[in-house]
Amino acid sequence: MFWKTILIVFSIFLSILLYRAYVVFTPDKTIFESCLSSTGNHSLKFDQNRLRTFQKLLQFQTISYGVNKQNFDEIKKCRNFIKEHYHDLVTNYSEFVDLYDIAEYSLLYSIQGKNLNLKPFLFSAHMDVVPARDLNRWKYPPFDAHTDKDFIYARGTLDDKGNLFAMMEALKEYLHAYGQPSRTFYVALTHNEEAGHSGAMGIAHHLSQQPFGHNGQFEFVLDEGTTILEEVFPTLNNPIAIIGVAEKGYMSIKYRIDMASGHSSMPSAPTAIGILARAVDKLESKLQPSQFGRGPELSLLHGVTPYLKFPLRLVMSNIWLFGPVIQWVLSQKPGTDALQRTTTAVTFISGGEKDNVLPTSASATVNHRIHTADSCQKILENNRRIINDDRLISHINSCSEPSPISPYGKHIYSYHILEQTIRQTFEKDHHQPIIVVPGLMLGATDSKLYTNLSKNLYRFSPFVYRHDDLDRLHGDNERIRHSDMQRGLNFYFHVILNNQLENIPETELKSEL
Repeated sequence: MFWKTILIVFSIFLSILLYRAYVVFTPDKTIFESCLSSTGNHSLKFDQNRLRTFQKLLQFQTISYGVNKQNFDEIKKCRNFIKEHYHDLVTNYSEFVDLYDIAEYSLLYSIQGKNLNLKPFLFSAHMDVVPARDLNRWKYPPFDAHTDKDFIYARGTLDDKGNLFAMMEALKEYLHAYGQPSRTFYVALTHNEEAGHSGAMGIAHHLSQQPFGHNGQFEFVLDEGTTILEEVFPTLNNPIAIIGVAEKGYMSIKYRIDMASGHSSMPSAPTAIGILARAVDKLESKLQPSQFGRGPELSLLHGVTPYLKFPLRLVMSNIWLFGPVIQWVLSQKPGTDALQRTTTAVTFISGGEKDNVLPTSASATVNHRIHTADSCQKILENNRRIINDDRLISHINSCSEPSPISPYGKHIYSYHILEQTIRQTFEKDHHQPIIVVPGLMLGATDSKLYTNLSKNLYRFSPFVYRHDDLDRLHGDNERIRHSDMQRGLNFYFHVILNNQLENIPETELKSEL
C-alpha cells in the first residue's frame, strides 16, 4: 500500500511537470511573412553605393577617451558629413522634416506626422566610438573600413555606426517611398554616448518641450542594445532575438586606506597594501547575491523554453522546482551569471612610493554593474558587510541606478510591433523560427536619459552575434556582416512602416507582416 501511494504521488508529480513542459509552454505559432512579401513588397538592398557611404562614416575617428576628452575635430567632420549626405531629407521634405543641432555636435531629425493624435516614437544611435587600443592586434587598421565578401572591419561597425547608418538609410527610403508618415517620429544621433551623455541630455530636454514629451507619453524609444544570438543555448538551433527591456545600473567606488609611514626593515603588519589586498580578495571571492527571478531574465528563459528539447525543456518549464539548479548553471559562465546578479570588477589599484618605505596609503577602484533588483545604496551596504573593515574609507566616484523595467508582451503595442518586425525581417526557416524574448542589457546606453519621454524604453541592435563576435564589441577586430547590414536596413524601415498603424488588430498584422 505504501509503495502504491508513492507511485501515485510520483505519477501525479510527473504529470504536472510534463503538463507545464508541453501544454503551458508551447512554441509561438504566429509566423509572419517576410519583408519581401509585406506591404508594398518593399525590401532594401545593401548595395555598393550604400557600402561606400557606410565606409566613409566608419573612417571618421570619432573617439571618446573620457568625459570632455574626445576627438572633437573628427566628431565635427562626421556630423557635417551626415548633415551633407542627408541634406535632401530636409530640403525635399521641408514641410514636415526638420533638423536640429543639439549640444553643438549631436543631431536630431524631426519627422512630423499627419495625425497629431498618434504618439510619436524615437530612434537613437551614437556616432562616437571607444579607442582601438593595440593596433597590432587588428587584422586591418581600425579606421580603414576594409571590406571583403563577408565583412566590413572597423571600429564602430557594431557600436554604433551600423545602427546609425541603417536608421538614416531607412528614414531616407521611407520618405522616398511613402512621403509624410501618419505618426510623428524622431531620429537622435548623439556624439558622446561613450563618455558624458550631454548629447542625449540635450535631446531629452528638447523633446520634453514637444507634444507628448512633457509628460512622458512617447509611444516608445528604441536605442542600441541586445542583439540576435545564434548557437548559444544547449539543444537549441533557433536564433534568439533579445529585446532589452531594462539595463543595468553602474557604480564606481574608490576604497582607500591611510596609515603612518615607516621603514621596510621594521615593517608593521599588515601594511596598507596588505589590508587593501584582503578587502579586494573578499569582494572578488564573495559574489553579490543572485537576483534570479526578480528581473527580465526569467521571461527570457520562459520565452526560450518551448523550443528546447527534452529533458532541458522539462527543467526550464518548471523553474519553481529547478530554480536553484538553473541559478548554479548560470553562475558557471560570466556572461550568463551577469544576467542574475550585480557584478563586481576591480579595475584600478595603487599604493606605495618606494621599495624600502612602508606605504602610507593604498586605493582600489571597484566597478559594479547593478541588477535591476538592486540599487547603489544596497550594493554599497553589501560591500561594507563583505569587507568588514572600518579602516577602509569608501568614496562613490559615480552612480547610475538601474533603469526601470519597460512593459513587454503581446498586449503592449510598441513591444509587439518590435517583436513582429523582427520576425518579419529575420525569419529564414519556418522549422527553426526566430525566437523573440525580453532581456536585460548589461551595458549602459543613451536610453536611460530618455526616461522622461516614455516608459517604453527598448534596446535592440538588429545584428546577429555568434560566439566569436561577443569579444569584438569594444574589442579587437570589430566587424559586421554585409548580410546584417541589409537586415538592419529592412528592420528599421519596417519599424517605421509598421508603426503607422493606430492599433494592432490580429487580422491586420497577419496580412501586413
